[in-house]
Amino acid sequence: MGVPVLEGIQGWLEMLFQYHPYSILLAVSALVTLAVSIIVWRRTAAPGSFILGIMLSAMFVWGGAYALVWSVVALEQKFFWLKAMYLGVVMTPTLFLIFTLQITHREHWFTPLRIAALFIEPVLMLSVVWFVPRLAFASIESITKNGYIIMHVHRGILFWVNTYYSYAVILGAFYILWVSSRHANLFFKRQYQFVLYGSIVPLALSVYTQTRFIAFSDLDLAPVAFGISGIIYAYAIFRHQFMELIPVARSRLIENMSDGVLVIDEQGRIIDINPAMQGFLDDDPGFYIGKNVSEALKTWAENPSELMNELETRTEIKLPHNPSRYLDMRVTPLYDDDQRMNGRLIVFRDITERKGVEKDLRRAMDRLQGQLIEIGLLQSQLREQAIRDALTNLFNRRYLDETLERELARAARELYPLCIVMMDIDHFKDVNDTHGHEAGDLVLRSLADAVTRQSRHGDFVCRFGGEEFVLVMPNIGIEVAHERALSLHKNIETLGIPYGRFHLSVTVSMGLAWYPAHGETKEDLLRAADRALYTAKHTGRNQVAVYREDKSKAE
Repeated sequence: MGVPVLEGIQGWLEMLFQYHPYSILLAVSALVTLAVSIIVWRRTAAPGSFILGIMLSAMFVWGGAYALVWSVVALEQKFFWLKAMYLGVVMTPTLFLIFTLQITHREHWFTPLRIAALFIEPVLMLSVVWFVPRLAFASIESITKNGYIIMHVHRGILFWVNTYYSYAVILGAFYILWVSSRHANLFFKRQYQFVLYGSIVPLALSVYTQTRFIAFSDLDLAPVAFGISGIIYAYAIFRHQFMELIPVARSRLIENMSDGVLVIDEQGRIIDINPAMQGFLDDDPGFYIGKNVSEALKTWAENPSELMNELETRTEIKLPHNPSRYLDMRVTPLYDDDQRMNGRLIVFRDITERKGVEKDLRRAMDRLQGQLIEIGLLQSQLREQAIRDALTNLFNRRYLDETLERELARAARELYPLCIVMMDIDHFKDVNDTHGHEAGDLVLRSLADAVTRQSRHGDFVCRFGGEEFVLVMPNIGIEVAHERALSLHKNIETLGIPYGRFHLSVTVSMGLAWYPAHGETKEDLLRAADRALYTAKHTGRNQVAVYREDKSKAE
């Protein structure tokens, strides 16, 4: 029972379908086109992929329906699939033109009115095929040839109108690709070539078919070539990253950048230059396309090859222009999906203006630094003037008040003694009265120099007022201080001060006190030294007196 049933089903299928070689060839071509369209649809994030996917789907409908025209037996079914085929026939040329406009970054051409105009003819032709088919096909008949039932179509006037219109649209797209490739770099020129290669084969076979210079009567070879187109598109997608680096993205990003951009391949060859980069180059950008980046940048950088490593690098370069121009150069490696480096992106930013601002800022900072130094010097001079005696250049009483208190605090903290010597010039008024105030000033200066020369590092001498001086000696005992005071007294006594034809000589009286024995505060210590000086002056002058503990006399 099973065998007769299978034989019955087989006979029924043979009544409906025939395995014509053309149908098998067309089906294979349609399936290849379908496979490529699925690949494109999976990459819909890439600009241009949406229209390309629709176009490939239309080509699949064209080829698949045409395969069924050759497969089915009944004339009514053949005619149905012929009309279904025209959905792809009328849409493919228009979609190809739109796709071409997209990949050549002519999006500005797209307006609602123009898009609508492009679809007027396809919609009208499809309506004619379905509802008034005699305007497209004068007659349709079924004939038997080589054991196969085929459909013989006598073409009508609108068939040729649509054919010539489709050829015109496709040739217009070819012209746009040709013009764009003339101004494109090598990389994008290769992409345009793949589009041409994938599309010119079906067009050429279609023209060949319509001129009937073939042996395949009633077979349109264009759908057969769709599989070849699909293979070319698939090769471009997988081998040359057709959908990833489509020029639309370049137009929106790189073309409008104000920074100069170089794109180089994994061998270091320049494959793209944006318009902003042309302002930095000495030659026409086309001169650099295909050249190694080291050769192009050798006049800009000493070792440009060192910048081409697998790490992102950044440096500043000076262009050999007059006037000089400065660029910030950033090199960024580019990687594919498998994290293999397949090129580099080099971005150049003109920082000449910033450099000028930085130079002006440095000059301003230098001037400011100089002014600050000058102000510091002036402040030091003012402070010196505030703490120095103008005549003798010794510290003044104000400095003594500030410093002695600080030295006493340090002596108390570090537990060491401090001695002061207060001295007064004996009979100084006689010098002024006899030789004049100029001679008196000379004596004061000479005495100041003598005391300063015999002071230790760390001692300081002040003019206390009039002809009185104070010598402060930190970290010294009273016995050593007394010996130093006696030595200083003796040197002053033997000091000869030339003044005209005279040699002036003076003597001094000195009072010596020390911390902490004679006072723990500044006031107490100065008071003790002053009392010792008073004792020295009222017991004959020209001597050194040390303050006594009973504070009534000095020894």
